[in-house]
Amino acid sequence: MKQVGPRLRELRLKRGLSLRELSAACGVSASFLSQAERGLCSISIPTLERACKALGATLATFFADPGVGAADPTILPAVLRSEQQQGINLSAAAIKYRFLSHEFPGRLFEVVIGEIPTGYVYPPAAHDGEEFGYVLSGELRLTLADEEHVLRPGDSYHFGPRTQHGYEAIGEEPVRLLWVQTLKDLKIRTGTPKEAS
Repeated sequence: MKQVGPRLRELRLKRGLSLRELSAACGVSASFLSQAERGLCSISIPTLERACKALGATLATFFADPGVGAADPTILPAVLRSEQQQGINLSAAAIKYRFLSHEFPGRLFEVVIGEIPTGYVYPPAAHDGEEFGYVLSGELRLTLADEEHVLRPGDSYHFGPRTQHGYEAIGEEPVRLLWVQTLKDLKIRTGTPKEAS
């Protein structure tokens, strides 16, 4: 998460926005945003999502390696080595994310590996854009519209925009899931401890 603050400042300056303008769009004070840019405090996912909207960016923008493929922007990189893939673990989200996609202009989707922990429930919610999932390991309870499905390694799903869907790792181990989503609609989900659900 250390790169989020400097990346936020870089994008804000590129867009020609003042601290006051961006802080108003994010619903936080300019002094808080200044501290976040300098890495003195953490920024919440909802605030970061509002910043993305104001900056015309995506959440993945904050976690991609800015040096990868940056030498010649006309050449779209095709290979991303494992050590270049950015992993994030946000306590508010509980899901661990590993971004597998490169940043380049005009791309349409985001590819991540998500690790859904046991003991958390992700209640049904909907978003714009398509979503595809492929279970790599573990046992996943997928709530899709009004139906529940138990998915195991090798199982997959695919649905369109505004489909209510929720997740829960129901085995003894976390679920590792390959996710493909429409880039602009990628959301980081906040889980609820199972005891509280």
